[in-house]
Amino acid sequence: MTVRRIKLRRGTTTEWQNSNPALNQGEVGIEFTGSVIRMKAGDGFTSWNDLAYIDDAGLNILRQEYGDEVTFELGLATTLN
Repeated sequence: MTVRRIKLRRGTTTEWQNSNPALNQGEVGIEFTGSVIRMKAGDGFTSWNDLAYIDDAGLNILRQEYGDEVTFELGLATTLN
């Protein structure tokens, strides 16, 4: 089995706020501030500073759509092979 690595766009709070990009539809951005990690998902046109953070409710929606972390990773590995 070949293992593939997926890297998401990431940066500090300051880096995201200063560059303020519009994430592509479905693109995930990761924000690191100390030990706190937060995420936003793009819609194709809204700038970073105007996007809402994905909270626990949003993560639960993703889990319902794609499964939990284990089933998602298993499904992803199957898809990539």
